[in-house]
Amino acid sequence: MYACIYRPPAADDGRAGEGTAATSIDAIARDYSPRYERHSPDLVSIDIRGLERLFGSPRAIAEEIRRDAAGRGARVHVAIAGTRTAALVLALAHPGVTLVMPGDEADALVPLPIQLVTIVAKPGDVAPVDVETFKRWGIRTLGELAALPAADLGARLGRPSLVWQAIARGTDIWPLIPTLDEERFDATFELEWPVENLEPLSFVLTRLLEPLSTRLERRDRGAAVLHVILRLVTREVHARRLELPSPMRDVRTLRTLALLDLESHPPSAAVDRVTIVIDPTPGRVLQHTLFSRALPTPEQLSTLLARLGAVMGQDRIGAPSAVDTYRPGAFAVKPFATDHEAQAVTHRAPPDGPGAIHQAMRRCRQPVPARVTVEAGRPVRLTTDRRGFAGGTILRCAGPWRSSGDWWSSQRYAREEWDVALGDGAVYRIFQDRDTQAWFIDAIVD
Repeated sequence: MYACIYRPPAADDGRAGEGTAATSIDAIARDYSPRYERHSPDLVSIDIRGLERLFGSPRAIAEEIRRDAAGRGARVHVAIAGTRTAALVLALAHPGVTLVMPGDEADALVPLPIQLVTIVAKPGDVAPVDVETFKRWGIRTLGELAALPAADLGARLGRPSLVWQAIARGTDIWPLIPTLDEERFDATFELEWPVENLEPLSFVLTRLLEPLSTRLERRDRGAAVLHVILRLVTREVHARRLELPSPMRDVRTLRTLALLDLESHPPSAAVDRVTIVIDPTPGRVLQHTLFSRALPTPEQLSTLLARLGAVMGQDRIGAPSAVDTYRPGAFAVKPFATDHEAQAVTHRAPPDGPGAIHQAMRRCRQPVPARVTVEAGRPVRLTTDRRGFAGGTILRCAGPWRSSGDWWSSQRYAREEWDVALGDGAVYRIFQDRDTQAWFIDAIVD
């Protein structure tokens, strides 16, 4: 048996001093059973199986719910039926108390208007009800919709129409999904003696994180953000916020990340209270493949990156990424991705065809200073003092290619590039800085 409570928008009796908490039908449903589902702020359904031993008959249960709601300042519709769908429709249609015995749901819904299906149907699970089409067919009640041949109805309007017909017949399509209150994942520990070092603080963090990790595991949640709030003996608050790259609930990993962050940002005084707050998120689901090597877990990578950040600084580690500029060698650093998604590796042929010749160019991370002799506007000889680089007469050259950019910045660049081939077979890309007139070797062409 199911009970449904519906509070019409204009059902407030105008009692002064009644707040929204007093008139919340969620609070009413929670007092009778933990198995209740909120469909909207004014509509809930309750599984009342087992309540007969406390309140008596189903009608006594409905009357008790209605009296309880009236005592809290809300006038509601209460319907009890053998199916949850029938109870929802009847509560929306009839004021007061409505009771339908199991097996009589379809007969009780026959005279009700077809518009009620649009309220009961879940918008995210089924398409909106095509009420106008039904009205053009001359169908205006739930009984007329329930009497249509199911096969012909599905052929004309598709599979969603079968869901609409099941609602009209009072048949349950979806199970009751209990509404759970938002759970806070936090813990606080008052220290008898102030703590100044991180080593004793690690034991406190472990004590706080272990029960939180167990609660996260029971709810299939992971930590998305970890807040470490330290109250100091000076009554100041030292708060740190760690955004985790992936949902995790491993105690050792969370403790290590918190300690490494506190090592980089230590509190200014001794600590006398520790608070941990976790922002939860749905847990991570991993599906390993049979044909690829297992990658390190996000917990291992997060710990490694935290240790590197504590030693080198957070702005000195990351993955290189291209930037929107023509400046040679320009790149940006972005955080490493610790979650790896399986991607199919495809092998593509070179765009120029299988017979094309492709040359590789090894760039010098720091351009090598050189001396270049220019005749008739073209380089004819190249020399350098750097060991490992050849010099001599330039037999062939191609260029120049001129590039300039970032004129608004102090790091503006203006280059005139050449590809040159020396007598000993070496091929270089050289350039002249047009601001300083200095020459450099930029790359070696293989």
